[in-house]
Amino acid sequence: MISLRARLVRALLRLYTYPARREHRSLSRSVHFSDGKYRPPRGVRLYTESADGVRIEILEPPAHERELIHFHGGGHTARMNDFYRRAAERYAKMGCRVHSIDYTAGKDLVYPAVHDECFRAYRALARSLPEGRPLAAVGDSFGANLLLSACLRAREMQLRLPKAIVCISPFLDLAASGDSYRRNCHRDPLYALPRSQSFAAHEREIRRKTPYCGQTDPRLPDLSPAYADLCGLPRMLVQVGEYETSADDAYALARSARKKGVPACLHAFTGMWHDFMYLFPSLPESRAAFAEIEAFLRAAA
Repeated sequence: MISLRARLVRALLRLYTYPARREHRSLSRSVHFSDGKYRPPRGVRLYTESADGVRIEILEPPAHERELIHFHGGGHTARMNDFYRRAAERYAKMGCRVHSIDYTAGKDLVYPAVHDECFRAYRALARSLPEGRPLAAVGDSFGANLLLSACLRAREMQLRLPKAIVCISPFLDLAASGDSYRRNCHRDPLYALPRSQSFAAHEREIRRKTPYCGQTDPRLPDLSPAYADLCGLPRMLVQVGEYETSADDAYALARSARKKGVPACLHAFTGMWHDFMYLFPSLPESRAAFAEIEAFLRAAA
């Protein structure tokens, strides 16, 4: 049951995003994330390092039990910013030293630019982080895509894999083939069509193909892990909002993982939307989502 606060926020989101939805503009390209003078919580250390030439932002709490590699979302157009630093704070409070990959982003980049850079960073971190401390990884939206791609490449190279993976609102099928685009075509407060526009008339617009694909087949497993063989990956927690147009990416991930013997816990939050826990962390549903992530990470230690 969705909370009253979440219902109110969802209604306001629909109003705020209406101009972009009406004109079928990419929300990730339209939103400008703030990047001011970020200050970490008291006692938490913020510093940067390089992992095979890729900038890494590290949030280190006074005491940490595990290492967490953080793949942020925002499509291929947003770099690490204060929005994702606040998400990293949440993980630091769970006892994680958080390594956020600040990959190069830009509207003109095409595959495999971001995937290659994130894998280089992951490979360097997997080799350098202490073996005696559990390693986990988290990614939201396009970040979940980058996370899974990095883990699949690491599996093929027999590199160290995380003990646990968390995928939040994963965007894994860049062919946008899921039925949830039709099912939620008027329900998603971030990406849905306005009520006056029908799915039949605007299917192409709502199943938007990201320019990042370039000339690559969007069903290539490294670009779209929804089509990958997940055998050998670690246990995973998948969280998604029921109303997301790309919700089927999460459902398909959980099914595919279980089919290959990978323990996968799927939680679809009733009436919720893409990245709701990052966007509005104070909502009851968001607090429940973060509590579930913390319990999952602790159990996998």
